[in-house]
Amino acid sequence: MIVDHNEALDRIARALGERYRQAPYILNVPGQSVACKVDAFHYLAIQPMFIKYLAQWAAMLPTRVEETLLRTGNMLSDASHAKHYHQIKVVEEGASEAKAIGVSFVLATFIDRALTLYGGGERPLPLSGLRIARSEQETLASFFAGRTPLQDLAFADI
Repeated sequence: MIVDHNEALDRIARALGERYRQAPYILNVPGQSVACKVDAFHYLAIQPMFIKYLAQWAAMLPTRVEETLLRTGNMLSDASHAKHYHQIKVVEEGASEAKAIGVSFVLATFIDRALTLYGGGERPLPLSGLRIARSEQETLASFFAGRTPLQDLAFADI
């Protein structure tokens, strides 16, 4: 059976945009949001919260949301589509210590487009105050091999 992920992807984007219109803090507010923009190309999605809430907002099963984002390439994974979840250390702007959290990386084009089309956004969101600990850079480099890497400004020395 061939599954058309475009319809599901649009449903997810619409739900994300509409939720953002009602509650803008769902994005880009470290400590409160389901995802924060860490560079011009990537959002860091807090897992499993990101999938759980997207599924609720879109009235879909979490496994369907996750599969749709992975299969369409909007949530990054390894070549097998199996590994997309990372346990990494992040730091909020102004904080002196890092916290370990579970994350996935989502293409900024997907989230920014959802906000423009369905969330009333006029331009892409700016970078958030959340940064990845510099000590994670080498580990993540292998995951990003062969695709647009995280920009240096996504990382912070702590």
